[in-house]
Amino acid sequence: MHLAEVLLLAVASLAASFVVHRVQLLRRGGTEVVLRTLPSGRGAGWRHGVLRYREDEAVFFRVASVRPGSDRTVPRRTLELLDRRSPDESELDVLPAGCTVVRFRVGGSESEIALGGGALTAFLSWVESSPPNRARRRGPGADDS
Repeated sequence: MHLAEVLLLAVASLAASFVVHRVQLLRRGGTEVVLRTLPSGRGAGWRHGVLRYREDEAVFFRVASVRPGSDRTVPRRTLELLDRRSPDESELDVLPAGCTVVRFRVGGSESEIALGGGALTAFLSWVESSPPNRARRRGPGADDS
C-alpha cells in the first residue's frame, strides 16, 4: 500500500467513527425539535435535532452533524422566553405539523425552537421549574448574609 492509500483509509475510518458516534448520541433519546438562531431568512436556518434536558441546561444535537458533542447548549438560568407563534407558510414544509414555534433569548442571542404538543409542555415545564437564584444551594456552611 502506498502512503496516500494509507492516509485515505485513515481519514475514511476516522470519518466513519464520527458518524457512528453521532448516531449513537442521537439514539440515546431526547425530544425531537427543530431549532434556528435569529436573525434568519424567512423559513431558513432551521436545523433538525434532539434536545436533552439536564438540571441547569438543555443540549441540542443536530441530526446532520458529525461533532463529537452537542451543537448548542441552552442554559436554563439565563433563558428568557419571548413569544410563541404558529409556523408561517414558508416553514410548513420544514417544521412538523401542529408544532408551536417559541422564540427565546439567551444573553444577547435570540433563537426559535419548534416543538410538538407534548414536547412544548415538557420544554415550558423545564423552563418554569427552575428554582429562583436565592433557592439554589451554595454549599455547606453558606449563610444568607
